[in-house]
Amino acid sequence: MKLFFVGDNRTSFNLGRGASIALRNTLSGPFEIGGCITGDFFDLSVAEAGYVHTLMPSRFYRHFRYLLERRKRPLVSWYIKLEQLWGAHDFISKDPKISVDNLLTEKHRYPALSRIYEEAMAADVFVVDGDGDIIFSTPPRRSTLFLLAMVELGLRLGKPVFLVNSMISDCPVTGRNSETLDKARSLFARCEAVALRDYESLRYINAEIPQANASFIPDSLFSWFSRYEGPGCWLPKDGDFILPHPEKAEYWGKLDFSQPYICIGGGALASWYPDKAVECYGRLVDAAGKLGLRTYLMECDLPDSFLQRVAAKMQVGIVPSNAPILLCGAVLANARLFISGRYHPSILASLGGTPCIFLGSHAHKMSSLPEVLNYEANQEFDALPSNAEIGEILALAQSYLEQGETLRDRIRNVAKMRADQASDLPSFLRQHLHVSLN
Repeated sequence: MKLFFVGDNRTSFNLGRGASIALRNTLSGPFEIGGCITGDFFDLSVAEAGYVHTLMPSRFYRHFRYLLERRKRPLVSWYIKLEQLWGAHDFISKDPKISVDNLLTEKHRYPALSRIYEEAMAADVFVVDGDGDIIFSTPPRRSTLFLLAMVELGLRLGKPVFLVNSMISDCPVTGRNSETLDKARSLFARCEAVALRDYESLRYINAEIPQANASFIPDSLFSWFSRYEGPGCWLPKDGDFILPHPEKAEYWGKLDFSQPYICIGGGALASWYPDKAVECYGRLVDAAGKLGLRTYLMECDLPDSFLQRVAAKMQVGIVPSNAPILLCGAVLANARLFISGRYHPSILASLGGTPCIFLGSHAHKMSSLPEVLNYEANQEFDALPSNAEIGEILALAQSYLEQGETLRDRIRNVAKMRADQASDLPSFLRQHLHVSLN
C-alpha cells in the first residue's frame, strides 16, 4: 500500500531528525512511501508556503508577519493591512476544515499546495507523524494547526488516517487551548488509530478523547538500538573527526573521546531565555567538573546556540547541531552521563545505556520519558535549575556514576524492549487496516 507520510523532519538541525529517519525507514519496508511532506518542502514550524495571494514573495511576507508579531512596528502593520486588502491570507486556519477548504481553493495557483493534494490523492493511507508538535497552546502552534489540517484532508478524501509517534499535551506555560483541543477531539476520534510515544500522552487522550483508538508505541528512534549495540557504535578518539563543515577554530581540539566524559545538552524551554540559560548552564558546567570527568556540551537544536556562548565562557568542547546525526548519537551513547532538557537526544543516550538527568521542557516531554525508560524515580529538574537544584543534580549524577555498568545494562535492556515495540509499528498499521478494509 502507498503511504502519504506527513512530518518528515530530517532536514531540521534538531537531533529529533533521527526519529524521522528511523520512522521512515521502519515504514518503507512493508509500505511504499508515495508522498512525503518534509521540512525543506513545507516547513512545519513556519509553513511559509501557507501564505497565499501575497504581493511580495511569501518567504519575505512571512518575515514581515513574524516581525509584526514580535515587535509592533507601525509601518509593518500598515503594509500587512495593505497586503490583506489585496487578498493576502494564511491558508492555515484555527479550524482544520477551513484550512482544507483553503488548500482545495488555492491549490491550482501554488505548487506546494498542489503537490500536497496530488500526493494525498494518490496515496492509500495517511500517516501523520505528530512528534512533539501537538501541544494545545495559546496562541495555537502553527505546526499543530498544520498537522490537524492534514488529518482533516485525509479524512475528507476518504483515506484511512493514522496519527503515530506522537505526544499530546496541554501547554504548561499558557494552559490548555480548549478550542484547538475540541478540533483535535473530533479528528482523532475518526482516525483509524492513534499511536502515542509516552504513557502520559496515552492517559491524556484516554481522558480527553476516549473515542480515539489509542495505543502506546514507543518513539521510532528506539528502533536504532541495534546501531548502537556493541562495536557498531563507533566513535573516534579524536573529536575533531566529527566536526562538520565549516570546522570552526573555536571547536578545534576541544573534544577528546579517549577518556570518560559526560554531556550536557540544551532544552527547548531553556532556549526561550538565552541570557539566563548562559549563566545557569555555566554554573551547571562548573558543578559537573566536580565529578572528575571531562564535560562536553551537546547543541541539540539551533535554539541551543546559547551553549556556544557557554562553551566559550567555560572553555569546554561542544558538539554542534549540524554534526552527523549518527555520530551525535554515538557521542551520547558512549557518555557516562547526560544532563538535558531534550527528548530525542535523551533516547539516543539511552540506546547505549547512558543514564540521563532530565531538565524541564514545554509540555510533558521530559517528565514522561523516565516512565518510558523505567527509571526508579520519575524526577525532572527545572529547565534552568537553581543552585539548590544543581546540588541535587550533582548528587544524583554521582549516584548514577557509582552504579556503573549495572545501571547501564538495565537502561540498555529497557531500550532494547522499547526498540522491539517501536519496530512493531508496521504490524500495528496493517492490523488496523485489515480491520478497516473488512
